[in-house]
Amino acid sequence: MKWTYAIPHKFTTSLLLLTVILIVFFNNLQERRNSSELRIAFDSIYEDRLLAESYILQLSSILHEIDGWIKTPKTPNTAHPTTQLQKIDALNLLYQDTQLTQKEAEYFTHFTALTQQLKNELKKENIENTKKIINSALLDLRSLSVIQVTEAEMIMSKTDRMLTISSISSQVEMGIIIAIGLMIQALLFASKTLQPKNSSIDPRLN
Repeated sequence: MKWTYAIPHKFTTSLLLLTVILIVFFNNLQERRNSSELRIAFDSIYEDRLLAESYILQLSSILHEIDGWIKTPKTPNTAHPTTQLQKIDALNLLYQDTQLTQKEAEYFTHFTALTQQLKNELKKENIENTKKIINSALLDLRSLSVIQVTEAEMIMSKTDRMLTISSISSQVEMGIIIAIGLMIQALLFASKTLQPKNSSIDPRLN
């Protein structure tokens, strides 16, 4: 502990306290940044992946209903394709508003082109071509669904890394603060031992 006597204690203590403040300050900034990024990531999972997946399921269901109507057009519980195509157009607009990856945009563009072809073939009552278009559109939807899962997994992996880094950062911060606290205690103890003791005055000298 001799090193504690060689440094001006007040200056060293002030420097160490300043170091603690700076560590806490910068770690707080990092925590805020991580919190903001995590919020963006979770919003993306919900808005761009879960909602997109729900649109895909609805589109798939509608295409199956149109396919069922083609096979048995007089089924009373099945809506006419005209109504179903309007639903597809509405869902396409909703899906387009989500954040699309490059590959996702390619599949979706192909899918929307198929839905336009589907309208034309239904007007012509070309059953064979209509079935082919529906099957091709369903394949696009399956590919889009796979993309949703893949992108969601990537986002979750990123958030896991951020949480791990944040946890390590907090532990390092706590370790440094504890170490600096011990150093300050040592300096304070050393400064007390340096204080001169009040010497007793011999009354006979008066």
